[in-house]
Amino acid sequence: MKELIIIGAGLGSGSITLDGLNALRAADAVLYDRLVHEDIIKMIPDTAVKVSVGKDPYSHNCIRQEDINSIIREHIAEGKKVVRLKGGDSTLFARSLEEAEEAHRCGAVTRIIPGVTSASTLASKMTKALTDRRSVSGCVFITGHLKNGECQHNWKALAELGMTIVVYMGVKNGGYIAGELMKNGMSGQTPCLIGSRLESAHEKLCVTTLSSLGQILTTEEYPHPATIIIGESVG
Repeated sequence: MKELIIIGAGLGSGSITLDGLNALRAADAVLYDRLVHEDIIKMIPDTAVKVSVGKDPYSHNCIRQEDINSIIREHIAEGKKVVRLKGGDSTLFARSLEEAEEAHRCGAVTRIIPGVTSASTLASKMTKALTDRRSVSGCVFITGHLKNGECQHNWKALAELGMTIVVYMGVKNGGYIAGELMKNGMSGQTPCLIGSRLESAHEKLCVTTLSSLGQILTTEEYPHPATIIIGESVG
């Protein structure tokens, strides 16, 4: 049976799920991202084809999504059980649907195995939570930039929700995001967390406020990717 299994490997070496690990061990071909921990890459069977398809949007050598789709098609056509191994969670800002649709066009079935996302990892590392039943009833995930590089959201709605806001890939536009939220009524004293390259040797963490977020992201180096959490639950 032609099959594509998309696995979220989480962050670090210990957050891949048992379902994900079992599927990885049965793979014939594995396409893995640059954010997958090296210890998890070592768990790929020696018999499997290994293909690094890590995307770095700030590198001239960044592999295109079209090229990744082509590699998926190639291995599916050969009848291989293909695993697409991604850092974090495979359902959040991970282009999984594009790859699943590509597999479907090739007559393959797709299974998605979720992983631990960076928002949960960052909050847990700082002994915080994304929600708090006493004060914060929900959490919103947004991207710091859209496909065309813009960062357009309904800032008024986000500022008035009273929920935790998690910004993925938000280093470049972090100051703009903070400014828009404050212009629409969110307090500059709202607590914020920044986590960059979580669970790696280059990990960097910061606790700050919304009013200081832009300055910190501008004056201090936070390697991509980074996650920003904004809200009272991380105060």
